Amino acid sequence: MNPPSLGRDRNFLVFWGTQTFSVLGDSFSVIAFPLLMLEATGSLLQMGLLTSVMAAGALSMGLVGGAIVDRFDRRRLLIACDVARLLLFAAVPVCWAIEPQTWLLFVVAGVASVFGQLFQITYITAVPNIVGRERVAEANSKLQATASLASIGGPALAGLVAAALGVTAAIAIDAATFGVSALGLLAVRLTRVAPAAASTGRSGLVRDLRTGFLTGARFLWRHPVLRVLTIFLTITTFVTYGLTDVIIYQVRHGLGQSENVVGYVMAAAGAGTCLAAVLSAWLRRRLGFGACWLAAMSLCGAAGVALALNRDAVVMGGAVFVFWFGLMLAAVCSMSLRQLVTPDALLGRVTAAFWTIHYSLAPLGAAVLTGAADRFGASGPLLAVAVIYLVVVGVAAFTPIRGRNPEEHPVGAGT
Repeated sequence: MNPPSLGRDRNFLVFWGTQTFSVLGDSFSVIAFPLLMLEATGSLLQMGLLTSVMAAGALSMGLVGGAIVDRFDRRRLLIACDVARLLLFAAVPVCWAIEPQTWLLFVVAGVASVFGQLFQITYITAVPNIVGRERVAEANSKLQATASLASIGGPALAGLVAAALGVTAAIAIDAATFGVSALGLLAVRLTRVAPAAASTGRSGLVRDLRTGFLTGARFLWRHPVLRVLTIFLTITTFVTYGLTDVIIYQVRHGLGQSENVVGYVMAAAGAGTCLAAVLSAWLRRRLGFGACWLAAMSLCGAAGVALALNRDAVVMGGAVFVFWFGLMLAAVCSMSLRQLVTPDALLGRVTAAFWTIHYSLAPLGAAVLTGAADRFGASGPLLAVAVIYLVVVGVAAFTPIRGRNPEEHPVGAGT
C-alpha cells in the first residue's frame, strides 16, 4: 500500500511551513551579519574571522550533538534551539541601539552557531520520524525547494531592509522568525525508533557524549560511499565556506555596487538552490546517484571559473546561480543517502560526525580564502576554488560514488 501524499499530511505541512518561514529569516542574517561587520570595521579580514568563529561554534557542537539528538526528545531540542537563537539574535539590535559593539557580533555568531548546528542535526534526523523512510527523498525535495524559494526573496529583502532601516533591522526580523518556528514545532508530532544503544543515568550520558562522535565516524568509514563522500566534502567545504564573504566583498568593493545589488546577487544563490531542490528527486531517479552528484560538482567548478574571470554583476549573479544549483543538488543527494542507509537510533551520531568531519577545516578555509582575496584580489582565490572542485570530480569518478544506487552497498560488519 502506497503511503498518503505529503500534500495531505497535516503533520508534515505544519513542519514544512514553519521551517520555510524560519529559512526566510535565516537568509536575512546571511547578508546582515557580514554587512554589519563590514559597516563597523570596513575589513574583509574581520568578516572572514566572523565566519570562522561561526564555523568553530558549529564544529564544537558537532562533536557531541549527535549523542544528544539520539538520546533526547528531538522536537523539544528543535524548540529549545529556536528559543536560544531568538534571544541571541535579538541582543544585537538592542545593543546596537545603545552603542555598537563589534565583540558582540563574535559572541552572538559563535554561540548561535552552536545552537544552529544542534538544530540542523536534529532537523535532519527528524525528517524520517515525521514522514517515514519511504518518503524521505520526496520530503527532502519539498523542504529544500521551499527553503530555497524563501532564500531567493530573503537576501534581496534583507538588502532593501538594510538600506531603508539599517542592517540591525534585518537581524531583528531573523530573531522573530525563530519564535514563529518554535510555535509551529509545538504542533508537530515525531514518531521515532527508541535509541536502544543509549545508556541510562548521568554516567551513561557522559559516556554517550564522549563516544558518540566515534560511533558515527565508524559507521561512515565502514560504508564505502559515505566514506569517500566525507573525504571529498571535507576538501570542498574548506574552499567554499568563506565564498559568500568573498562574493559580498567583490560586489561591494571590487565592482562598487550597493547593498541592494549584494542582495540580488545572493538571491541568485537562492534561485539556484530552489531549482536544484525541486529537480533533485527527479534527477536522482533519472540519472542515478553517481551521475547526479558528479554533474552537480562539475557545475560548481565551471561556475567558479566564471566567478573568477568576470567583472560584471549580472554575470556574477548567473555564476552564483549555477554554483549554488550544483551545491544544493549534491547536498540533497548526499543527505538523502545518509538518511536511507543509517539506522534511526544512529542517525543523529552519523549526521553529526559527517558534518563535524567535513566542516573541520572550514574555519581555517574561511580565513585562508578571505585573507588571500584581501591581499591578492578575489580572482585568484576564486579560480583556485574552481580548480579544486574539478579535481575532486575527476578523482571521484574512479570511486564507489559513481554507482547508480549506492544505498544498496552493505555496511561493514560490526556496526
